[in-house]
Amino acid sequence: MARMIPSVISPEVKSTAERRVFDWFKCCKGTENWIVLHSLGIANHSRVIYGEIDFFVLAPGLGLFALEVKGGRVSRKEGVWEFTNKYNKTERKNRGPFDQAWEGVYSIVREIKSKLDGKNRHLNRLFFGIGVMFPDIEYKVSGSDELQWQVFDINDGSDVYSFIKRLSSGASEQYVEKLKHPVPKEGYMNVDDVNNIASLLRGDFDRAVALSVIINTAEVDMISLTKEQYGCIDQLEDNPRCLIRGGAGTGKTLIAAEEVTRSVANKQKVALFCYNNTLGRWLSNCFSNPELRPQYVGTFHKFLTDTLSKNGISYTIPQDDNSQQLFYQETLPNLALDILRNTLDKFDLLIIDEAQDLISMKYLDVLDATVIGGLTRGRWRMFGDFSRQAIYSGTLSSEDMLAMLNKRTSYSNFKLTINCRNTKPIGEEICTVSGYEPPNDIWMKVDGPPVNYVTFSNADEGCEQLQQIIEDLIGSGISSKKITILSPVKRESSIIGKIEKVKIANYKAEGNETINFSTIHSFKGLENTIIIITDITNFSDTQLMYVAFSRAVAGLYVLTSKEAAMDYLSLKSRRFIK
Repeated sequence: MARMIPSVISPEVKSTAERRVFDWFKCCKGTENWIVLHSLGIANHSRVIYGEIDFFVLAPGLGLFALEVKGGRVSRKEGVWEFTNKYNKTERKNRGPFDQAWEGVYSIVREIKSKLDGKNRHLNRLFFGIGVMFPDIEYKVSGSDELQWQVFDINDGSDVYSFIKRLSSGASEQYVEKLKHPVPKEGYMNVDDVNNIASLLRGDFDRAVALSVIINTAEVDMISLTKEQYGCIDQLEDNPRCLIRGGAGTGKTLIAAEEVTRSVANKQKVALFCYNNTLGRWLSNCFSNPELRPQYVGTFHKFLTDTLSKNGISYTIPQDDNSQQLFYQETLPNLALDILRNTLDKFDLLIIDEAQDLISMKYLDVLDATVIGGLTRGRWRMFGDFSRQAIYSGTLSSEDMLAMLNKRTSYSNFKLTINCRNTKPIGEEICTVSGYEPPNDIWMKVDGPPVNYVTFSNADEGCEQLQQIIEDLIGSGISSKKITILSPVKRESSIIGKIEKVKIANYKAEGNETINFSTIHSFKGLENTIIIITDITNFSDTQLMYVAFSRAVAGLYVLTSKEAAMDYLSLKSRRFIK
């Protein structure tokens, strides 16, 4: 079976012919070392660079081939192509599929050659060709720009393997005829060559969500998925149970969202759980396309309360903090557990973001009851940072949480180490205030402006300084919605309550059009271009500082008391001595 990139075809692809061809390649025997790129990138936020190519086949020993797929009735009259779909709607084009395929393959080959380094210079002599697939009709060649061996039609059935071999043989004969010598051996590519080319092209076919930021001289136009993240996505395809660990900014939530859309596109019933209400609302807004939306997306506790409500079980949420905590940790899971154990409507796949917040014996019992096969034999993916962001775990250590999982079942581990969110100066400060040691030299990828520390003596002075920072940012052209203020305390206890000249709204997941405020706890798992952290009186809670500092993409301002400033200098000196 060929390796498909991406591994599932999006529901947004309406062409049934294209869907059939996708499945034929995916299930075709003898193509184990082939890689087939198809035009839509990862799920619903891809960017198609070579939009006119439906499939691009990389086959070791055979070559590279651009394929156009045309379903329904096809005709050509006086040079004008007509394509009629199953709804009897006809589309007319002057450029035919053979021209489209040739233009596309030339574009891709140029792109490949522009990206070659010294190790891959032999790929300058790539052997390539094109093909056009008409799976619904019998097509007889009638033009000067096409040859019968380049055509796949209804007579070929589903035999894409023989079609690619036919393309290779026909293109090879053409090559000899025109150049008077055989195709060079390296032109056909080996397995390593195919993997290298796919790696070069994959970033063009699969693009992550754009994070455009402008602050002073720092600008990040696009953050693509790294090879490390691609490896993680590939591992998810092959393993039923996976634990993916990584620090802030390593792309855990992005990969979780991609896994959701791929699985939903494969007709699976998926639940995406998290702990944090704000993150839950943000995740819910990520799936605006109903065809790619999981069966459930939101917080774990909201799922439990919904379960009780659907089954007519009443409950009362206590008002005081201690009783409320006991309700969510013990009472609510106990009430829902019997219902979930007895229901037949279970999920095919569980995906848990910020999993370190949802590891306890009771919560694991509930998760076990929600998925087919349970946690032991079922399919699940947990994404988390157990060492640095377990701010809701109480007395449980990362070792304790992992031990709980290990007692339940076996699973595959994957670690993400490359920070794709924070600039290098922000990354350095994360290490200083949290004691975090980067896993490698490329943990941080992008340069940016320095982190700004501002010290205040009292609340009034802090308020003035915060207001000045905001005015300077807005005056320099920074959009107000790209600024988030974080605090370890609630709004009523923060110095922002004294600000009158600037409108500061509470953060909302549905979209923010002005400067917004959140507690550090509530903003875990989220990010913004510029983060202003205020009300810092000490740096003793290293996990909370790690969460706060790592929310900033390109700009970070920290307002501290004089005592906290002295604490920071001590941390800085300690890191410098190290």
